Amino acid sequence: MQVGTGGGGEPAAGLLLVSERAGSSLLRPGICRAQRRCDALLGTPRPGSPVLRIRCDAEGSRWPALDADEGYVLGLGPDGGTLEATEPWGVLHGLERLVQLVYHGGGRLPALRIEDGPRHPWRGLLLDLARHFLGLDALLRTLDAMAALGLNVLHLHLNDDQGFALECPRRPALHRRSGVHGFLSLEASERLVVEAAARGIRVVPELDVPGHAGAIVHAYPELAAGAPPERLPRGFGPSRHALDPTLPETWALLDDLLDDLVALFPDPWLHLGGDEVHPEVYAFDDARRRAWAAERGLTDPHAVQAWFTGELVARAAVRGRRVVGWDEVLHPDAPEALAVQCWRASDTLEAALAAGHDALFSAGWYLDLFYPARLHYAFDPAAGPDALRHTEEAMLDEPSLAPVRAGIEGVWRMAADLRTRPSSRRGRLLGGEACLWGELVTAELLDVRLLGRLPAVAERLWSPPERCDAADFRRRLPGVLAFLEATTPCRPLTGAVPGLLRLGVRVEELAPVQAFLSLLEPLRWYRRLLGPSALDARLAGEGGPARARPRDADSPLVDPADLIPPESLGLLELADALARPEARGARLKAQAARWRRLPDELAEPFERLPALAALAPLAEALPPLADALDRWLDGGSDRPPTVLPSDTSVPEAAETELALVRVLAGTAP
Repeated sequence: MQVGTGGGGEPAAGLLLVSERAGSSLLRPGICRAQRRCDALLGTPRPGSPVLRIRCDAEGSRWPALDADEGYVLGLGPDGGTLEATEPWGVLHGLERLVQLVYHGGGRLPALRIEDGPRHPWRGLLLDLARHFLGLDALLRTLDAMAALGLNVLHLHLNDDQGFALECPRRPALHRRSGVHGFLSLEASERLVVEAAARGIRVVPELDVPGHAGAIVHAYPELAAGAPPERLPRGFGPSRHALDPTLPETWALLDDLLDDLVALFPDPWLHLGGDEVHPEVYAFDDARRRAWAAERGLTDPHAVQAWFTGELVARAAVRGRRVVGWDEVLHPDAPEALAVQCWRASDTLEAALAAGHDALFSAGWYLDLFYPARLHYAFDPAAGPDALRHTEEAMLDEPSLAPVRAGIEGVWRMAADLRTRPSSRRGRLLGGEACLWGELVTAELLDVRLLGRLPAVAERLWSPPERCDAADFRRRLPGVLAFLEATTPCRPLTGAVPGLLRLGVRVEELAPVQAFLSLLEPLRWYRRLLGPSALDARLAGEGGPARARPRDADSPLVDPADLIPPESLGLLELADALARPEARGARLKAQAARWRRLPDELAEPFERLPALAALAPLAEALPPLADALDRWLDGGSDRPPTVLPSDTSVPEAAETELALVRVLAGTAP
């Protein structure tokens, strides 16, 4: 499925959606929702309006499931058409495609026939509710975006050191003590699952154990493997907070939580974490726990964690659930029934599959790293280990990643010492997930942070490789975001405006401020999250104690760097114009003139607002860049534009960079 395309036929005076299974309780909400969206684009149907007849072979189960038939056939013409599918989930995808075609057709029904279905059965998005809680409203609007893009799994990271974001009836101390910054109530969880199913989306909860357990052991300090936190942790980064697997009380807690998760989330899959458990946590130094490990033949910390994971898999199986874990769960003793989500490097995907584990790919799709969409789009999880490794290595040539190349390679090395066992059965690639971790995300910033890159992942998971073209995707991306802005509650294009107003920007100043911010992009990788000291240590490969980071979970995200998208659509358009001689001329001249005026137009907000004042040096670099662009345009060169005079120095400030420089230098599309 490719979004952002469409064609025009005759203007349509409304479109009536009619299901030949009128009593289908499963389809009714989706059809009603699609009807409202079509009415907003075409007008309310009246007698004689075109009719779309919806045919579905099977009633379907109440909840979407892995390997459900999601294919559909959509035929349209001036008089309406038909939408046919074997299962309701295909109907829902077809309705989303219909709305896209109507929107991009400018209110006309195109004459066409589409036979479509997804390439991978697991097409997911992870959202982190523990670092900054994302309320029900944010999750519901994200479901709308996911449905539009053909994603079908919402993976909820419900706990971490900083919070426990779910009400669990059997263990209320968790949300009462560790969910103080927000949690999903029982009613919210139920509504989320129902609304997701109405869009063909599964909800998979993650209980991250045994590590990342600061919030759990804050509520139950007696279950900590080491010293429990004195207060609910607020700092970011790996910690040594973990559950003690030697205590019966730990397993009583986990049994209660498994029972609650099964009751709240009907999907047959559970994600149970398993990542970033510091080995010293399970290097037991007391006689009781050493004896416990010896009785089970556990000779090192990795074996202790593998035992823990196996026990969880068994207890989940008793409850009719399969388990997914992060790639650190790979171990010779890991049960083959355990599915593996590969996040550190593409090599972990091949290691999991070769060891007989079903697997999910996420290594190239960490959206919290502020990478541009084209880098995520380059990853095809089914391309094989050599192709994936080549894609990773090619990323190192990205100019904006040059300052952190050593850190990226360091993450890959973390996964190099995986121990697995050979298997006669090769695991199955289920699909993959985009991951948006929440350290620098709030509910208000979610759309701006997420939606500019999520379409890239969605398309790679849905479409076959022969239909995935990076240049074509880049051309369509602005239309995708405009579609989401116009037809869903999501605000990928205008979501930053409330934050700018709260920052003190006046309404009459929004235009120049936004024009300036459109020339900037946030620092890539973990540069913003780590801060200078921790970043330098990470790049140098230093171990030792964790270094202080500039923010914690209580830090407000109100700086300009928090409000700008990870990738500027304006700069994508500029790069396209620079690359095509026929697109140059008066338009680029006008842009240069605009850059030249911006420092004067921004003088007052720079003087009045300290957060913006830090960006003033970047604005002062604009006039010489405008002059350089004018000289290049006047010279008539067809070579890639390298327009920066040698004496131009553009400083890095306030955790952003003037990405315009890279575009003008011809080093970034």
